[in-house]
Amino acid sequence: MDRLLCLALLIAFIGVSEAAKGAVSLDTLTFDKVVAAHPVVVVKFDKQYPYGDKEDQFKKFAERSSSQKDLLVAEVGVSEYGEKENDALREKFGVNKDDYPAYKLFLKGDVEHPINYSGDSSADDLTRFIKQEAGVWIGLPGCLESLDKLAATFMAGDESTRKQTVESARSLAGSFETEDDKKNAKVYVKLMEKILEKGDDYVAAETKRVGTLAEGKVTNDKKEMFKTRINILSSFQVKSQETKDEL
Repeated sequence: MDRLLCLALLIAFIGVSEAAKGAVSLDTLTFDKVVAAHPVVVVKFDKQYPYGDKEDQFKKFAERSSSQKDLLVAEVGVSEYGEKENDALREKFGVNKDDYPAYKLFLKGDVEHPINYSGDSSADDLTRFIKQEAGVWIGLPGCLESLDKLAATFMAGDESTRKQTVESARSLAGSFETEDDKKNAKVYVKLMEKILEKGDDYVAAETKRVGTLAEGKVTNDKKEMFKTRINILSSFQVKSQETKDEL
């Protein structure tokens, strides 16, 4: 009877922990071939059957990213028992079991030198990380793709180009249909104006300031407003548009 109960619980557990939609599973045989064939790959290393809030955030991130053709989301499930499936991959990339889930970003088919992710496991934080490190656009709450592109042009340009880009952003800001989009578009314009006035260091300083406010005792509406501002600020932190162009 005990054996039947254990088997039933095991089957139920495995059924709950199905693979995330929008992600592919990799193992020791497929890892190098798949990663080398894609320009941008983010890989989650985790226990074989993950569950809980962090796994839910990963599923949200994977589904959100599924429409981005330049990005592949993958996961490596590591077993601690039996044949210790994929444990060799865990060791190769220096993943500590206590750090699960651990994320690594592989660019331009380089399977040996990933970029380590050390932030929170939320879908929004993962999205910002990919956006900043790889130059791949994934929609974050409050962000507008057309203005994200202008933000990248703005940051890459000289003073003359930046002034022209601000004017383009002002013109574009009035073309959005919803009030939320119009309000968020104005944030892009104000950030460009502030960067022109105070320099590029303003982006990091403002991100830190708003992050501190968001962690304080504020209403839920204020917290969401701060999160949206941080999301838009991340559009001005993309390392280089050339990263995207070279992929």
